Amino acid sequence: MQIKKQYKGIIFDLDGTLLNTLGTYSHIMNELLEKNKFPIHTMKNYREFIGNGAKNFVTLSVPSEHRTEELIAHLLHEFHLQYENLYTQHSEAYAGIMDVLIDLQSAGITLALLSNKLHDLTLKCASHFFPDIKFSHIIGQSDKYKKPDPSGVLDLSKLLKIPLDQLVFVGDTDVDIITAQNAGVDSIAITWGFRDEKNLVSLSPNYMIRSPKELIEFLPFSKQI
Repeated sequence: MQIKKQYKGIIFDLDGTLLNTLGTYSHIMNELLEKNKFPIHTMKNYREFIGNGAKNFVTLSVPSEHRTEELIAHLLHEFHLQYENLYTQHSEAYAGIMDVLIDLQSAGITLALLSNKLHDLTLKCASHFFPDIKFSHIIGQSDKYKKPDPSGVLDLSKLLKIPLDQLVFVGDTDVDIITAQNAGVDSIAITWGFRDEKNLVSLSPNYMIRSPKELIEFLPFSKQI
């Protein structure tokens, strides 16, 4: 695969794309479910629940007959409190990701983050796991921003001063690909995250890559490295 188009900036999703947070999410949610005497889930189940924000993750984790607004709000609050304390545990950057980010940064490519993780936690994760990477702008979930709403991508285009046709969005879930499509930017689906390749192909991303190093091998600006 050769990506022929020249891009000036990359917007990355965080969880499932740069950072494997499945262990943290699974650990916290199973503790909360056990505390409330609900059945726990496997990591395979949680892998499918992640991608559309913590509230959706918590909701899908709770048995359907118990999904009251009051309970979900309570568990979501507890989840966020636990994540504040445990976000550095049971999570790690995917193998090869750090080298790719460093190479892209060295090549002068503008890097940004757009996540459905709460904004403050997105900032903390970026700082802790990628201390040597200077993301030009970081946007996490808030009242204003939540994928697949395109507002985050559109505002990043303005903040980065890069036209939409010169940006590409890299993500691992249907939410990421749909976000890119809603914003009118090209998308790169990655297969090492929280969705399988068959699911991603059905969404018609512009490109698909199966290892982090392919970002360096196939993007035109890799020639600058």
